[in-house]
Amino acid sequence: MEMKKANQNTQKNKKYTLMAWVMALLVLAVAIPLNLLAEQLDISWDLTPNKLYTLTDATTNLLDSLDKQVDIYLAEPLENIAAEPETSALYLALLQYDSYDNINLVTFDLEREPELANSLNPDGVFNLSEGDFLIKCGDMVKRIPGKMIYQYEYNDAGDVTAAYFRGENYITGAIKTVAEGTMPGVYFLTGHGEAGKEGYSRLCTNLANYNYTSADLNLMTADAVPEDCKIVLIAAPTKDITEAEKEKLEAFLDKGGNISFMMSPNEKPVRYKNIEDLMLEYCLAMRYDRVYETDTSQHISNDPYTFMVNLVSPADEDQPDMTSGLQTSGLVPYMRNCRSLYSVFGSNYAQLTMGTLMVSNNTAVGEIYGGTDEDPEETRGQELILAAYAMDPTRNDSKIVVFGDGSFMSDDYVSSEYLAVPTFLFLSTITWMYNSDIDMSIADKEKTYDYMLLNSESEANSILYLFGAAPLVVALIGIAVWARRRNS
Repeated sequence: MEMKKANQNTQKNKKYTLMAWVMALLVLAVAIPLNLLAEQLDISWDLTPNKLYTLTDATTNLLDSLDKQVDIYLAEPLENIAAEPETSALYLALLQYDSYDNINLVTFDLEREPELANSLNPDGVFNLSEGDFLIKCGDMVKRIPGKMIYQYEYNDAGDVTAAYFRGENYITGAIKTVAEGTMPGVYFLTGHGEAGKEGYSRLCTNLANYNYTSADLNLMTADAVPEDCKIVLIAAPTKDITEAEKEKLEAFLDKGGNISFMMSPNEKPVRYKNIEDLMLEYCLAMRYDRVYETDTSQHISNDPYTFMVNLVSPADEDQPDMTSGLQTSGLVPYMRNCRSLYSVFGSNYAQLTMGTLMVSNNTAVGEIYGGTDEDPEETRGQELILAAYAMDPTRNDSKIVVFGDGSFMSDDYVSSEYLAVPTFLFLSTITWMYNSDIDMSIADKEKTYDYMLLNSESEANSILYLFGAAPLVVALIGIAVWARRRNS
């Protein structure tokens, strides 16, 4: 009886062993050819939960409907991106873009192929760096800085804890922009003593890098603000605009247009009534003064009119933040030759989104300078507003920004090391008024990084022993179980 039971167990073990081998061979017989076939056909599956390595429907729908040739130029060899795990999402996205007939991907080395870079940037308007993109369709070119493609999060130790691939949203938006042939325009108002575009060539270069076109605008001869204009710059006028010009600018604002006032002090007895009326519609006003600093430690040597200022943080989370990045930059902000501003409580005050961007110290003085007031007074003993903004949601979110000076952005002063902060601040206001990047509503795709924080070398060794010994223990237990069942 016992001999018969033993024979049955032996036959049962042989049966299970045979089945295990058959199953293993079947898995190999299926898996190996499938992998070889996938490799030959270049087939891959994106199993990430957020489809990190696959273009979204918004992109594929746009590319399917594209009827123009669009070139994607990347100032970095493609093999560099392919070799880095951190840029795998970008690498695979570029291959998918390039698979479409109307998309032509060209990657190049800035240092080794300068002639290509020069042909793409003949006027030198783009400050190209390694990793930057130029998206081109016909004569229309849009630049995407490489630093915008990914956003990283770090822990206190400086290790990357998460990476967000943002490139698809920017690249697809750029393709749409250049294919449609429309770029947002920034127009310099002329006819009132302004220098116009010619006096702000460095600013125009910066605007091109931010993907804006620039041009002069004479509203005394033009019927209206051009359709492609998103921002009008009124830069250091020496006389007021006309009533007819004001009406054209008001119509522009009613449609959601934006105006940046750069109102340098003017020593002449001039009143800017129509310009002030435009500002008052947004509850902002300007003084006819010029600010100087009485504390010698707060201004540059022998020049109290070039003085230290303070950037202002948003009062609440609903307000736009255009200053925090500059506040932590380590740069000391200065301003020069500036008039002061103030807010006015108008009937629409509660409806506006308003804020201050830059103020003086309370040791500064606003001395009387120009204007037509019969009995003007100096302003003392308080922080003086030097730059402010307002947005009116009842006028299609039209926005205005007012700086108490326009010379800091002119070619004469824009390269001054003292004026770097207001220069960057002004460019931030341009982006706030109208962002040149088309938002395709493609969400950032997160790639998480697993990491382990160890407190000591002994703790690290213990974990290594654990991970090294655990598989060995499991293997030994498996062998013991198999041997026991084999002999049972």
